[in-house]
Amino acid sequence: MKSRIRRALLLALAAGPAWGQFQLYLLDGNIAQPVVQTYDLGDVAPGTSVTAPFQITNVSSAAATLDLLTVTGAGFSVASANAPALPALLNPQQSVDFTVVFHAPGTGVFSAALNSVGIAVTLTATVPVELTYQWVTGTSVQSLSAGPVNFGSVPLGQSPTIEIIVLNQTSVVLTAPAAAVAGTGFSLSGQSPGGTVVKPSASIAFEIQFSPTTEGASTGTLAMGGQTYTLIGTGFEPPLPQPQIVLTLPEPDSAQQGTVAVNFSPVSQISGTGTVSLSFVSDAGIPGAADPGIAFASGGQSATFNVFIGNPQANFNGAPSIAFQTGTTAGTLTVTVQLGTTTVQQSVTILPAIVGVTAAQGVRSAGTVEVDLTGFDNTRTAGALQFTFYDTAGNAVAAPIQANGSSVFAAYFQNSAGGTFELKAVFPVLGDTSQITAFQAVVTNSAGPATTSLTNF
Repeated sequence: MKSRIRRALLLALAAGPAWGQFQLYLLDGNIAQPVVQTYDLGDVAPGTSVTAPFQITNVSSAAATLDLLTVTGAGFSVASANAPALPALLNPQQSVDFTVVFHAPGTGVFSAALNSVGIAVTLTATVPVELTYQWVTGTSVQSLSAGPVNFGSVPLGQSPTIEIIVLNQTSVVLTAPAAAVAGTGFSLSGQSPGGTVVKPSASIAFEIQFSPTTEGASTGTLAMGGQTYTLIGTGFEPPLPQPQIVLTLPEPDSAQQGTVAVNFSPVSQISGTGTVSLSFVSDAGIPGAADPGIAFASGGQSATFNVFIGNPQANFNGAPSIAFQTGTTAGTLTVTVQLGTTTVQQSVTILPAIVGVTAAQGVRSAGTVEVDLTGFDNTRTAGALQFTFYDTAGNAVAAPIQANGSSVFAAYFQNSAGGTFELKAVFPVLGDTSQITAFQAVVTNSAGPATTSLTNF
């Protein structure tokens, strides 16, 4: 009877998990370090969290069931995101991973019991009575101790700032320590927070900035509260923006004024200068030299503009655009913008047009009347002329006088720059010239006749 009882007892013992079948490890990258009795999570800033990655491995030569994993203690818990599903049958050397989270519920020393099959470990963490330091990443707030303060890629010539928050998550009044920044390109922006009183649940903030002067990565440090935190940033030389020509010309005709603006999208990240120029190709067959009337209001056929950081538009000596004249010749007017290695162009066609008479004047003297016309012919083909004179009653004095000025105009335009002209026509009069009180003239070119208004002497 006794041997049967002893045999049953041995069988029952063999059916359960063997002590030491499972081992707890702390994961450090690819390295697993055994944890036997205690593990200290270290100092944890008030109000912040810290995590510790663990692994439980079946170190025996037989499959075993893991059906227990608990962490009990104020502030400690197993992260639900990677908590293993229990019970779990683990083959030899098979493992399950999990993470312990500690969130400081106050200040002081905290502990918890981590229990599993054959495992009993004490976890500890200390929350000192001190300030908490954070930095604003743009989309969130991150603890300074969680990693380097990263300014990212910064264009040369710019100086972005990052806000550092000094937070009191304790129940006592604390004083902010001095802050010191070191490293090429890194500096405090404004005053150090040192000496500022921070009440419980209150915070203060200050800024550090990064001003790279060379391309490439830079490293600096922020020292405060007995700790040193790493600052990193990368300087780079961004390209000048792609220019976009905005040409405003209500009437694409001769003797008009337009404006040129240069826009950037996206805005420029660096400052620079560019040029805008006018060029012109006259219609085939138009004689004469280049038209000097095709020019910017500032003079000449080229102008310089400035590009400023963050400005979506070029700056022309303080103005967002520059005015230009279309001249007095038919053809193709081209605006060219050169910025860095980029060249863009935009053209407009100045169509042939009838003669534009800009001024008309009549002069009477004893025995003659004189007609003076000022205008422009953008085709440079003016020829046929017609003059009609009127008396005080508004009646034509005689039939219209016809004249062919083709050869005179052709000779003039052969050596002229542009299509402007001044015409002086003198007519002998038999009788009293005072009876001639007005005239009207018609000048015809290849585009058709142009008639002046009735002009009084």
